[in-house]
Amino acid sequence: MSKFLFLVVLFASLVVQGCSNARPDLPGLPSIESKVKLKTAWRSSVDGNFGESSERFNLVAEDGSLFFVTDKGTAYELGQEKGKKKASFTTDYKPSAGVTRHGDVLYFGTYDAQFVAVSLATQSVLWEKTLSSEVLAEASYAAGKLAIQTADGWLSILDSETGDTLWRAKEDLPSLTVRGTSAPIIADGKVVAGFADGKLKAFSLQSGNLLWSYDVGKPEGRYEIERLSDIDGRLVVDNGVVYAVAYNGTLVALSIENGRPLWQRSISSSVGVAIKGELLVAVDMKSKVIALNAKNGAEVWENTDLVERDLISPEFFRDYVAVMDRGGYVHLLDVITGEVAGHIIADNDVPPGSRMVAIDKKLFILTPNSNVTALSY
Repeated sequence: MSKFLFLVVLFASLVVQGCSNARPDLPGLPSIESKVKLKTAWRSSVDGNFGESSERFNLVAEDGSLFFVTDKGTAYELGQEKGKKKASFTTDYKPSAGVTRHGDVLYFGTYDAQFVAVSLATQSVLWEKTLSSEVLAEASYAAGKLAIQTADGWLSILDSETGDTLWRAKEDLPSLTVRGTSAPIIADGKVVAGFADGKLKAFSLQSGNLLWSYDVGKPEGRYEIERLSDIDGRLVVDNGVVYAVAYNGTLVALSIENGRPLWQRSISSSVGVAIKGELLVAVDMKSKVIALNAKNGAEVWENTDLVERDLISPEFFRDYVAVMDRGGYVHLLDVITGEVAGHIIADNDVPPGSRMVAIDKKLFILTPNSNVTALSY
């Protein structure tokens, strides 16, 4: 084979491989009778966006401000009202997930297994801790302690003032896992964490003793890919109940006190659920949006208008449930009927943004072209 012919064949094979790896086009937007008009309240330019995965980066909306870090390592505080910058601090780190906030301190992890505390007030790095692997979800804070999960199955509890390790727990990884981890939760004196083998475990925050364990996702099937049972979606604790969903098809509600199952449904998801009052909303692997009664798991409504549009985690926003698709569209679903009542592109024709957060009359998103956008109606 001549050198020229070899190069042609090589180029063609790369093109074919690239096409085979490309994600399919999104189906068309549903035809709706618009009942609500979403608009952009404000948009602020920032240094960077959310990096590898939008599900891993969050905005913390507290005390009239938005706190977050971008993939370029810049920590921010923006005002919620108009998006004006209150503080920022550029670091040399490459964050791999979103932030946890306590006072003026923001905590985040990196792909290089570092966990970092930075002060917006003093514009400084307070401490840095080297962990056992990359951090793929934000930490949880309570009572001067931080709970962090790393990609290799370790759960670490650190002193928030010094970064010292207080205790650790390890869960062995299956031979094949989904890339990612859920964010642990600290509640009722317990640390609750979901693992790649489908186990949900609760530990004593003080001692690290295992209090209970429950198999949310049970590996089943002949092939490894069929046995994926990761708990990667956000855990939610509400009124003494912890809600968790596994990749292989189980959504469960457990008593946080003893791990006793209250109900479960066959729903497969890699993103978290949202809860408001007695309504729980989940997005399954096909982007079907399902609303359940949070107390008993009974179905309230189901929406299939956005199937195959690759929705990320839902968020309650005033009288609606907000979901965002791979095309960057934010859709508002009626909380009573589940019907799509309106939608808007989050930013100028770009892919989806970070996990959304709603406060009062605004819905906030960090979009991939380095903007923070506030939507309202």
